[in-house]
Amino acid sequence: MARPAGPHPAASLRSADPPMSLRRWTQGTRLSYALRNPRGGFARVPDAPALMLRDLWPGDALAGERLVRNQTSHDGVARQLQPGQWDAPDWPEAYCRWLQGFTWLRDLRELGAESARIRARTLVSHWMRIPPMERTLSDPAVTGMRLASWLGCYEFFAASADDRFRQNLMTALIMEARSIAALMPEAISGWRALSALKGLLAVGVVMPDYPEFLERFLRLLDSVLAEQFHPDGSHVSRSPEDQFQSVRELAEMLAIFQTARHPQPTTLLDAANRAAPVLRAMRHGDGRLALFNGSLERDSAFLELVLNRACRTRVVAASLYDSGFTRMTSGRAMLLADSAAPVAHSEMAHAGMLSFEFSSGKQRLIVNCGSSTRKGWTQALRYPAAHSVLEVPGLQPLTIEADGTLSHIPQVSRAHATHEGAHWLDMSHDGYARQGGGVYSRKLYLGREGHTLRGEEHFGPCEKPTPSLIRFHLHPSVTLEETPEGLRLNTAEETWLFQSDAEITVEDSVYLGRGTVEPSRQIVLTARTETAPALAEEALSPTESTATEDENAQDLSASQDAEGEANVTLPGTESVDINGAEIATTPPEQAPEPDAPSTEIPQRPKLAHAPAAPAASTTQRTIHWGLTLIEA
Repeated sequence: MARPAGPHPAASLRSADPPMSLRRWTQGTRLSYALRNPRGGFARVPDAPALMLRDLWPGDALAGERLVRNQTSHDGVARQLQPGQWDAPDWPEAYCRWLQGFTWLRDLRELGAESARIRARTLVSHWMRIPPMERTLSDPAVTGMRLASWLGCYEFFAASADDRFRQNLMTALIMEARSIAALMPEAISGWRALSALKGLLAVGVVMPDYPEFLERFLRLLDSVLAEQFHPDGSHVSRSPEDQFQSVRELAEMLAIFQTARHPQPTTLLDAANRAAPVLRAMRHGDGRLALFNGSLERDSAFLELVLNRACRTRVVAASLYDSGFTRMTSGRAMLLADSAAPVAHSEMAHAGMLSFEFSSGKQRLIVNCGSSTRKGWTQALRYPAAHSVLEVPGLQPLTIEADGTLSHIPQVSRAHATHEGAHWLDMSHDGYARQGGGVYSRKLYLGREGHTLRGEEHFGPCEKPTPSLIRFHLHPSVTLEETPEGLRLNTAEETWLFQSDAEITVEDSVYLGRGTVEPSRQIVLTARTETAPALAEEALSPTESTATEDENAQDLSASQDAEGEANVTLPGTESVDINGAEIATTPPEQAPEPDAPSTEIPQRPKLAHAPAAPAASTTQRTIHWGLTLIEA
């Protein structure tokens, strides 16, 4: 029998940095003790689980049919299974996690044939034949997924098996659950820590003779949840994908407690009730996820199933303040903007600051390119060029290190105002400033009926002329048509007109939001270069005097938080509350929708901006663009 190509757990633990060596050595000792055979002591190994857990999610019968033939397809890549092989140097980490996590058991269960049952039993047997100390158990998240999958599909593949198989399975459950208890919480972070806890919980409730598993779960739960979520329920990674994965894990844990008839922990219920509305807010009108920081669209029906399992109410989060996203909705239109800095320690965070996605009804128009675990694509999709945002050739707004983490994180500011259904959003970041590229500012306006979207892009002051491109990636279902008035964006439901005062070109693009590489198109605006005094506020707001804007910036600067955030809602009163401070203001005049397409942004509420740059001869760029619904 071939042994797994992955590293020995102890070897993996010994590879830690020197300051962590003692802790890692202690973990390795605990792991070695945990993997002792429970049959060798006085503890009794049960013949079967005390209760039957049920896997909540539907499988894919076609994927199950491939597995029966020893074939897999993951992230669009087909591979042949080899008996006993669970790792290989050329396999992506995501594929190894999937294979060793045994979540594909639900695909065989969905197929339902006797051949599928036999294949499931055979593959589980191959894993259990590996000596415990040679199994790849150093990642408790993968172990947790495997244990939950075994127990969730137990009735399908194990209930009718012979006594020896079931005894081996129960022994493996005990040893591997001990490995999670030994390695947590130091060995894993992010949403996958919830996967580890789920496995510990699953074994704990089906083996009441081993109460240490449930006790360990309850001791770890509160601290892990506190590390995962902001107060508003958004995941700390700022990724819609991680938000989805964490909500799914919470739903599974709640279901396990319900099946076991145990009281559901208050902190677990509270986390699910806060996180689910945020996940709902991160979906477009088609019910699928927005593409930021490593996320995929995901299936809308599956997303709805997860949400319904996690939370009984169908509430959409009214604010995404802690998440760093700004959500604007008017009529059928929805815009989600990335209005905060990425998380530095995340290996999936993208350099998409100030990018946005825009949809109308169930049709996506402007998107980001998505994400992939395929070699070559993973890193390329993290850069600004793969987002609907400014790209400056030769410059990067942050640094992606060799280990995938980020450095030189820019400062990002945002200010959002609403008035009678219309939205104004001002954002900026200084990521290019350290390279002499100046500050990038983006202003967005969404009309009160959702029929107009307008933008103003400002980049500067720059130390020297620098080419700057504004990219708008289009969903593959959108077709383009050039007209004398501008570009017509045709969807199955509507037609929109795109205009700009900059040079407009159309280029090829790619879309990876649905797990495969799809060809698409992108609109690219090239900035017109001009040399002018560095009056940043005048460039940002040509319809208002610089003196007025500077005065407003000074009045409001004390009300901004550390991130430069200012949220304003103007219902027509004589004062507004900006982050808790009452400030007198004059309500803006109602901004009527124009009768003809335009790129001009209507008068907006006075928002705080960054201080004006010193007056000097500098190169600045300002671009205006507009997207207008012309046929519905």
